[in-house]
Amino acid sequence: MKLQRLVLETFRNHEQTIVDCSSGVNLFLGDNGEGKTNILEGISYLCLSKSFYAANDTVVMNVNKNGFVVTGSFVSDGNIFYEARVTFDKLQNQKTVTVNKAKVDKASSLIGQFPVVILSPEQSSITIGSPLDRRRFVDFVVSQSSRTYLESLIDYRRILKQRNKILSDILFSHKENNAVIEPWNENLVRVGTALVKKRIEFIEDFQTIVIDSYATLAGTTERPGIFYLPSFKCAASDKETVETNFRHALEDHYQEERHVGYSLVGPHRDEFIFKINKLDARSFASQGQHKTFLIALKLAEFFYLKEQCNETPILLLDDVLSEMDGRRSQRLLETTAKLGQTFITSTDERALNWVPVVSSNPRKFFVKQGNIDRVEDAAFIR
Repeated sequence: MKLQRLVLETFRNHEQTIVDCSSGVNLFLGDNGEGKTNILEGISYLCLSKSFYAANDTVVMNVNKNGFVVTGSFVSDGNIFYEARVTFDKLQNQKTVTVNKAKVDKASSLIGQFPVVILSPEQSSITIGSPLDRRRFVDFVVSQSSRTYLESLIDYRRILKQRNKILSDILFSHKENNAVIEPWNENLVRVGTALVKKRIEFIEDFQTIVIDSYATLAGTTERPGIFYLPSFKCAASDKETVETNFRHALEDHYQEERHVGYSLVGPHRDEFIFKINKLDARSFASQGQHKTFLIALKLAEFFYLKEQCNETPILLLDDVLSEMDGRRSQRLLETTAKLGQTFITSTDERALNWVPVVSSNPRKFFVKQGNIDRVEDAAFIR
């Protein structure tokens, strides 16, 4: 997948910015606050219908306007053209997504059509943060590659919300109502089983790719590992076993759930453990190892999506080079330049001087006060 042109209208500090993209490496340079990350946010809207950085739509529009428009022209690996458009109307509090001028009924339907891999400083929480951060990472990767998983995830969250409401009512009313909660137990087990089964399959496939990606960055002296720990014991991955164990776990925890007022068992309580040389990365990894592990996860995400989606993902690297030493940043750039279309932001032009450059068809965009101040193509980059 390649993004040929990006147009931002009243988006953040971009009044109207047009980016004619290189099919290889696109470098966005400028001081902090000039609008570099905003360009990557715009690409995120086209691929995911939302920002990878902001919590909601209202904060990404120009403060003096009542909405924004993001338009992008894509061409697939199979040479199929797409025009995606995302508009937000603040007065109506409405977001509209269209692909080739046809309205997309659910914004979530856009996920996976234009696969994207995003690496930004905020995502360091994947390796050092809470179980929620790791679940979000796994869900994001699998959802882009599987429409069935995404729909099950959305359904599970709806069921969980309703079941928690019932448990909360039981807590405060002190009244049991098995006839009400039992159907939601069955729904939770049914949909949750599908999620757990897919997560088991995903980790089995993903583990090997992470090991190879980590070796590319750091050599073979360190060996990473990823382990999936469901919230209930699950000795086998077949549907019947997972379903039976899930149902038994709900029964075992029901009295405790009544006392706390929310669900204690299910995919929303799962954990993914990252290890380096068999040691828990959260407890024992150095800062450099955490960064290497995170980048390895993102490279593995790229290769996994490329295989599962039959489409080359777009890479967004937001201000990641400033936190890396020269050797690691050069290795990252050399690696990503060979993969596909890449969009990189940086405040330091010197961090982007690597060899070879011309083979990756790089294009530099100098961003200033929400505008593309000037552009340099490969022939002018030294």
